Amino acid sequence: MAATQPPRTQLEEDDEQVEDEQFIDPSDVAEEVPLEGDAPMEEDDEEERADGTKEDEDIQIDENTIQHFEAHNGSVFCISAHPTQPLAASGGEDDLGYIWDVMHGEEVVKLTGHTDSISSIEWSFDGEMVATGGMDGRVRIWKRVGKQDWKTWTFLTELQGPDEITVRECCRTIEL
Repeated sequence: MAATQPPRTQLEEDDEQVEDEQFIDPSDVAEEVPLEGDAPMEEDDEEERADGTKEDEDIQIDENTIQHFEAHNGSVFCISAHPTQPLAASGGEDDLGYIWDVMHGEEVVKLTGHTDSISSIEWSFDGEMVATGGMDGRVRIWKRVGKQDWKTWTFLTELQGPDEITVRECCRTIEL
């Protein structure tokens, strides 16, 4: 008894068609005509932006910016707003997290201890704890000390995983 072949899928037929197609050989090209606007720029031919700056100038903080994360020494990968207070937490490429007073742009506390970039940061539902997750496989949790101010935080615990950690909703699901 002969085995029957399963019906061919459209993907298999498309793959076979691509294999049969001929592509243009570079020796077949008679002349290249650049499209308008695609001509290569000369070295000192700088394009001016709408705001008057040149394309190759260093990026400056826009005068309309209300706050920025100046303490970070690299890219900022994650930001989370506090659920009830004018605070934000950020984490980044410099292996550090920060809690910020968003009204004044002041650093409230530096969150240390990661050995690779912080890729996730999240507040607990009541804002009394903050967790950071990093590419080092760690989740680090800090807790606010006292009830009078937001400037005193203590390291609470660390969870170690084998790979990069994404914290999203971590504090909301862990009961300590």
